[in-house]
Amino acid sequence: MCTRRVLLLLTASLAGLGLASAQAPGRRFLIVLIGPTGSGKTTQSEFLKKEYSIPTVNIDDLIRDNPEALAKYNEQGIDPGVPQGNPAISELVADRLSKLDLSNGVALDGYPATKDQADHLASLAKKFSLAAPVVIQLDVPDAVVRERLRKRAREDDSPEQIEARLKEYHREFDMVRAYYPKADIWTVDGTGTPLEVSKTIRAILEDELKK
Repeated sequence: MCTRRVLLLLTASLAGLGLASAQAPGRRFLIVLIGPTGSGKTTQSEFLKKEYSIPTVNIDDLIRDNPEALAKYNEQGIDPGVPQGNPAISELVADRLSKLDLSNGVALDGYPATKDQADHLASLAKKFSLAAPVVIQLDVPDAVVRERLRKRAREDDSPEQIEARLKEYHREFDMVRAYYPKADIWTVDGTGTPLEVSKTIRAILEDELKK
C-alpha cells in the first residue's frame, strides 16, 4: 500500500463543519508529528490540544528544560550537535507521559528520531495503553521552509542552522518511513493555511476512528 497522501481537497466537504464542533476522539491516540522547523507543528499541536484535549510533548522543549540530558550526551561521547538522538531523551519522554492526562492520547513532536527511540515508544504505548502510532507528516518543501524562517528572522535562524535542521528532519523522516508501515503514515500538504491543515488533521483522526 502506498503512503497515503491527504490532500487539502479532501477537506472541502468539511469546510462547513467548522472546528468548534469537534468532539473528544474516544481513542487514546499516539500521534507522531513530523515536519521541518517552520512547517506549522506548533500551531497544529495547539489545535490538537484545544479541540481534542490531546497534549503534545515537544522534544526541543524537553531538552531546553532538562540540560542534564545534554550532559549525559557529552559523557557518553554522543555528538551534542544532534541532541534528538540522546538515549536520555527516552527517559525524559517516559517521565513526561507519566505526568500528563492521556485520556485522549498524546502527540509527540521530535520523537522518535532513531530506531532505538521508536522501539522504546512501542513499549511506552503498551505501558500507557495508547493506540498504535499515527504518523502525520506536515509536508513543506525545503525552499518554502527557508523562506518562512527567513521572514520570521529569529536569532537562531541563521542559514547554517536552517540547513542543519532540514538535514536532521530528512534523516528523521527517512527513519520513520523505514520503521513504520506505509499505511500508518499520513502526508499532509503543509503549505496550506493553518485552518486548512487543521481540517485535514481532523479528517485523518475521523478516518482513524473508523478502524
